Amino acid sequence: LDISDQFEHVDIPEVEQYVQEIIRAKKQFGKFKKGSSLVVSGRHMGASVTESIMDYFRMLFHVDLIKFNSMLDEFQKNLDAIECMMENLGLLDSMIAIASYRESLSYYSVPELVKQEKAFLESEDMYHPMLENPVANTIKEERGVLVTGSNASGKSTFLKTVAISAVFAQTIHTCPARQYRACKDNLQGNESYYIVEIKSLKRILNRVEEKTPLLCFVDEVLRGTNTIERISASAQILKSLAKVHVMCFAATHDIELTHLLEEFYSNYHFQEEVKENDILFNYMLYRGREIGRAVQ
Repeated sequence: LDISDQFEHVDIPEVEQYVQEIIRAKKQFGKFKKGSSLVVSGRHMGASVTESIMDYFRMLFHVDLIKFNSMLDEFQKNLDAIECMMENLGLLDSMIAIASYRESLSYYSVPELVKQEKAFLESEDMYHPMLENPVANTIKEERGVLVTGSNASGKSTFLKTVAISAVFAQTIHTCPARQYRACKDNLQGNESYYIVEIKSLKRILNRVEEKTPLLCFVDEVLRGTNTIERISASAQILKSLAKVHVMCFAATHDIELTHLLEEFYSNYHFQEEVKENDILFNYMLYRGREIGRAVQ
């Protein structure tokens, strides 16, 4: 209620609707705060003479209990108003946090979410917001993406970048990119799932059967399996994820998969450069399979 009082002086056209709802709800509590000091005044060491006298007054006449019951009655009669204030104050508080976060970013875009069955993703200069000097990458795809590259070249970071952008688009409507377009999701209805880290391939495969757009991320399929079995099984798993309504981003060291899955996935890779006895990475995304790595 005290915070609601402060909003009466807010003059911002964009939030006027929420402020007016808060003010209307607050008016139902005219009697609630009157005399509330009888309940909330402090009983602490060093209290003034007046407060000490009031303590004795409470003990004799139980006015604090009487006032508490009347406040409780007011509260129970106006639960809808309390909920209205909490929802609007909570919304405005979250909007302040998002606005502050937007100001902290180098640049951002408001996502364009399209409602359609076929999965797609278009993003320009997308970057990881937690990196101090991130390298931005651009991608435009309508089918799964297979990313290859050496260790530390940026594969996993790129997958996380896409996942973060997808989650941000569906929640805080703010993407760390100059432009972002993708399928519209229904998070509250549990109609599709955004999976940042692979914990259960079976869970992902089960969701494929649902006909709503699905964005999933697979970082090194079956990494603990021996090479021959890993490549064979990984190819079959990734083929199962190659559906018109599924956008699967998969990172792998197995260059063989780029040939086995060429019909189903678009190939991208990251590069490294050996220079003066050091390995340098530019973390830029390149179209096509890796150059210079032979299929064994």
